[in-house]
Amino acid sequence: MGLPAGWLGVDENFLGLDEPWCHPDRAGVRVLPAPYEHTSSYILGSDRGPSAILAASQQVELYDETLDREPYREWGGVATAAPLELGGKVDRDAVDAIEAFVQPHVGAGRFALTLTGEHTGALGAIRAHAKRYPDLCVVQIDAHGDLRQAYQGNPFSHASVMARVVEDGLPLVQVGIRSISPEEIALIAKTKSISTFFAAKILDPSGPYEGRAAHWVPEVVKACRGPVYLTFDCDGLDASLVPALGTPEPGGLGWYDTLTLVTALADGPGIIGMDVSEIAPIEGFAAPQFAVARLIYRILGRIRAGRR
Repeated sequence: MGLPAGWLGVDENFLGLDEPWCHPDRAGVRVLPAPYEHTSSYILGSDRGPSAILAASQQVELYDETLDREPYREWGGVATAAPLELGGKVDRDAVDAIEAFVQPHVGAGRFALTLTGEHTGALGAIRAHAKRYPDLCVVQIDAHGDLRQAYQGNPFSHASVMARVVEDGLPLVQVGIRSISPEEIALIAKTKSISTFFAAKILDPSGPYEGRAAHWVPEVVKACRGPVYLTFDCDGLDASLVPALGTPEPGGLGWYDTLTLVTALADGPGIIGMDVSEIAPIEGFAAPQFAVARLIYRILGRIRAGRR
């Protein structure tokens, strides 16, 4: 059959799938690498995150023992686009370019998964989905609020991306937040469309939810006002699980709590799109990007199962 131009084959694509399973004409999942980095304020290298995830994914076992199936087959395949070339575009221009890159792959029975660098890149993917699903609710897994009106003078900073989402009129549910400014706290307090689940309350064993996902996950699901777009900043996970981050923070979500949350969202309001950001690969250390690649595949399996 042969792949059309602009699509990656078995040696480069997500999961290392051969034809026909990586062909875009049949695949239910489109993986869209958009390696953008411009405003990272601590550790650089998130623009190398998408390629690192793709490389690591080739070692992921395709059978999911928790679902007793191979999710890529359930989806009809997973196709991976060639990475977006941004040509030096930054800030609004980069966001617009990512939106245009993602837009053709949203809807029509397909699931678009965007791999970007710094979290700003997610804004373009979110906007592409919002045009197709105007009632969507953004669920943000993250260590940081990302609600500053601007950071270091830039309203398109990675620390301001969720402020732009709120300005777009989209409801926002934040999970795992544990690094935030007074400005952001004030915005949360006065904005009814923002629901924030702080890590200290949902994960600390001494907190009101006793650290058990069964206690807090239903509250997150209840806060969702429509089908879910999941924006997954990898620093939402605990840094002991994924240390290769632009802005690492201790005390984040664990592996099984994350899967419990995703399963509940997939089985409840449903997940209609997703992005993954903020992996900053450490040379010679593959474990973080492998963990993220495996987590992405597990999430895709649960989203597909939720549509049965």
